[in-house]
Amino acid sequence: MLKSEHIRPRLQTRGNQVFTKSVPLDYHYLGIAGDLIALFRRYVGRSRGELAEALRDYEGDSLDYPIIRGLAAVLESRSAFEREPPVAPDALRAALFAQGPVINATDLFHPKTRAQVLAETVAQFNITPAQAEAALFADLVEEQILLDLGEPVTAGDLIARYNLELARGLLYWAREVRVDVYDHYKDLLRYVKLFKLMYTVRGIEEQGAGKKNPESRIQNSESSNPQLIFQNSRPLGYHITLHGPISPFVTSTIRYGLQFAKFMPALLLCDRWQMVADVQPPGIPRREPLRYILNNQTELRTHFKGAGEFDSQLEADFAAEFEEKYGGAKRKWDLAREDELIVTGDTVMVPDFSFTHRRDGRRALLEIVGFWHPNYLRRKLEKVRQAGRCDLILLVYKSANVSEEAFEDASAGEVLMFTRKPVLKDVLAAVERCAVLP
Repeated sequence: MLKSEHIRPRLQTRGNQVFTKSVPLDYHYLGIAGDLIALFRRYVGRSRGELAEALRDYEGDSLDYPIIRGLAAVLESRSAFEREPPVAPDALRAALFAQGPVINATDLFHPKTRAQVLAETVAQFNITPAQAEAALFADLVEEQILLDLGEPVTAGDLIARYNLELARGLLYWAREVRVDVYDHYKDLLRYVKLFKLMYTVRGIEEQGAGKKNPESRIQNSESSNPQLIFQNSRPLGYHITLHGPISPFVTSTIRYGLQFAKFMPALLLCDRWQMVADVQPPGIPRREPLRYILNNQTELRTHFKGAGEFDSQLEADFAAEFEEKYGGAKRKWDLAREDELIVTGDTVMVPDFSFTHRRDGRRALLEIVGFWHPNYLRRKLEKVRQAGRCDLILLVYKSANVSEEAFEDASAGEVLMFTRKPVLKDVLAAVERCAVLP
């Protein structure tokens, strides 16, 4: 993550909007990025202080100093620095300094020279004088040794990562972020939860559809008020509101601001999305927040990893068998992966599959419950109970450490048990019974 001093020089305002000035992939900046990568390689095995001095020399009086410093900060964040002296520096300093001031030549008030004091002290620690000199201040940041540069990076990759860090760094000063997302919900919410962000969610209904169903909401807070959910309705997408680090709901601003900004690359895992953030960067005198807008047309690239098509081999085998037996021309139901959220109290549940009837549009949801830790299963049961969905089918592995009765008590839909693998005929029969019109 970049620091504030790296981000602020790259901000630009236009009306009530704010942007980050991305660095282009042109000959000039590719050259700077390549130079910095080569400089870091030369200083592997040397101290952070020596590296910083070399970076200052390279920067010189260049007008591109904000970009040079930002690119170097990205490289530094990818690198490993460490120093493991043979003795703890604070213990060595305490032993040396306890003997008082010393000089190179003895006199009445200084009976021992520096060399003598050092020789006596290193004997106590069973190290050499050279090791003692190296260890004396080894715990200072500038004395850390550059050990590794991380995964190899090209000049183009470095600039792309720098532009991403600028973009998400602007969220340090966000009051509120509103995201409309239409796919890959699970990947996005996984990172929102990972970074412990405060959020609310509601479904995006078809424009002009009216208020046929109550709005679906979830708030990650201490509130115990019951939440409304969609009944027999599938939103087109979801509107997620994230409460930013300068929101009145937040107290630990700096720590939460770092967590908040970290989540943004998760948006780039989605195919269709738009983000509108209210931000108040320091140094821009305005009473009202500026708007920071991004969408899926951005050229930013993420380094986050998606969850993949399936979470387990059991799910992959289920989908493959369904396509083999009930796909093609004889298909009656369309099987989709994780295309709907269910609001459950202060969190969300993303069923593994949905079934949609090709002619009448009826839908049912399926959640496969395999062999998991008891705590996970207890949380799963609570989500199912709070969901209260009659169109949700639970497909439960018999050795899941929870009784069938526990699932049946929690579920408003149907519960099917299986021993080795699910029986598709039974699953589709349950789908016929549970499917409802949207």
